[in-house]
Order: sequence, then structure tokens, then C-alpha cells
Amino acid sequence: MRNNCFTLLRYVFALCIFCNHLCVCMGREIFLANGVVFVFGFFAMSGFLNFNSYRRNPDPRTFAKKRFKRIYPAYALAVVCCFLMGAALTTLPLSNFLQRAETWRYLFFNLLFLNYQQPSLPGLFEDNAMTAVNSSLWTMKVEVLFYISVPIVHWLMQRYGRNRVVLGIVVASLAYNYLTEWAFLTTGNALYNTLNHQIPGQLSVFYTPVLMLLHMEWVRRHGLLLLLTAAALLVPYCMSRDFHYLLPLAIPVLVVTFAYECRPLLFTSGWKDFSYEFYLFRFPVLQVLASLGLGLSLGLTAGLALLLIFALAIPAHYLSKALADTIH
Repeated sequence: MRNNCFTLLRYVFALCIFCNHLCVCMGREIFLANGVVFVFGFFAMSGFLNFNSYRRNPDPRTFAKKRFKRIYPAYALAVVCCFLMGAALTTLPLSNFLQRAETWRYLFFNLLFLNYQQPSLPGLFEDNAMTAVNSSLWTMKVEVLFYISVPIVHWLMQRYGRNRVVLGIVVASLAYNYLTEWAFLTTGNALYNTLNHQIPGQLSVFYTPVLMLLHMEWVRRHGLLLLLTAAALLVPYCMSRDFHYLLPLAIPVLVVTFAYECRPLLFTSGWKDFSYEFYLFRFPVLQVLASLGLGLSLGLTAGLALLLIFALAIPAHYLSKALADTIH
């Protein structure tokens, strides 16, 4: 199962989210589809790979340590870099910036994966289309909660049956998703929309690939049919976003089957993966370019942004890996 296209998919999804956020930050028409679609792709890969890892070595401490070392050093580095960038680019005097409670709330809450508590820094990006320093960080809270769920779900599977537990989670998550969206559309209460985006509504995206993992022999035998079916289910959504109800099932199926069925692309399994660090630094770089108002075309802005993001992401990858290696 090591030969797959997951690394390629990570880069494709990262670039699609980049294009989406490029349009948002520059005040242009949204690219292709809502960025949440591509975030679903990341969640699906995470569910498949992390649950498979835990299944091979079902030790919660080892799993938690490996996950911490993989995500937190780079994450903390990105948060600190954004904090220092804010100090350098804020329109406020530096002394005023450092005295503001929001400044330290940003550093505190973001280091704890609670970006929604303080997404902005004072005097930074106030004239941009969005004022958040790094809007991508909302996904990290959800990702961490996914990791916490893995040992619990694995234990429940051992006790009550693997198919019953995983299928129950997927069905319950879909029901939660549909009910909260219906409540929001019916009442207009924004609370239901907020609840819709919390982890109960995302569990179906994470655990549908786990259900596939449990029946991987069957999935591999019918992979091409599953791939084409999942792709067909996305066609109505591409025509109108009103047809989004099957996305939590279609995206995971598409991701897993593509990763193994596109055999001519299996050589990409050996590629170096900087997509996580790319994801962390993408939005702040776009926000900086938007705030500078360079007057470049969208294409030139994209090219410059990509150069800057990789210039930050590649060193961050190796630095965070070195930091992780010091953790015992």
C-alpha cells in the first residue's frame, strides 16, 4: 500500500486552495470551487493514513507522540513567524502593538489551535478583503480532534464491531450535517451554520476512508468503478453548489481510489512532501501581497506568491523536522 498518489494529491489540493485564496485575497472571482472541497480531500487522506498507522501499532502514546512531532513544530513555527510579521508590518507603533491584548491573545490562542478566538492582529491587513492573518488554521483544530478520536474509535471497534461503529459514525455525522444546515436555512440563525462546520459534521469525511480501509481488498477489486462513480457524483456540484450533499462521501471515495487506481502516476509516491508547510504559509503570504497593492496581474501575483511560499515552506520543513527530532 506504500505505492500511491497521496503526495501528488496533497500538492494538487494545496494548489487548488492556493488559487481559491488568491482570488479571495485579491478580491477576484472565486476559483473553481469552494476551498472546503479541497480541505475535505486533506481530511480524507488523513483519515485513511492515520487510522491505518494506528491499526498497525495501536498504542495511544506512540500515536500521539508521532502526530505531535509531525504537525506541531511546523505549526508553532508558522504562528510565531506570523506574529513577528505582524510586529514588522503593523500600521500601529510597535510599542502600541505590543501593548494590545489582541496581540498576545493571537499568539496564545493560535499556539493552542484555537485560531477562531483571535484570527487577526491589531493594525495588520485592516484594508484587505479579509483581516485574518492565517484563515487556514481553522482546519488544524479539527485535525487534532480527529487524531484524538482515532484511539477511541479503534477501542469501540474492538468492543462493538468495526463495521457497526464506523458506519454508525459516518451516518450520524451525515445526519448532523444535514440537520444543522436545514436549521440554518430554515431559521437564518448563524449558530447553526457554525455548528455545521464543527467536528461532528466533518467525521464522515474522516471515517468514510476508514470504512474503505477495512474492506481494502474489495475496494481494490472495484476501484475503477468506485473512482468513476465518485467523479460522476461531483459533476452536479461543479454545475451548482446546491448539489453538495454527497460531497462528504464522494470526496473520500474519489481520493482513496485515485491514489491507488492511477497507476501511471504512482512514481509520485517518492516525491518529497512539503505540502503541509506550504499549507501553513500560503495564506499569510497572499495577505502580505494583497496589503502591498503591487498592481501586478493575477498571474504574476500567483508566481511571486508561489516562490515566496516555497522559500518559507522548505526551510520550515527541515527546521521543524530538526526540532521534532529533539523531542524524546
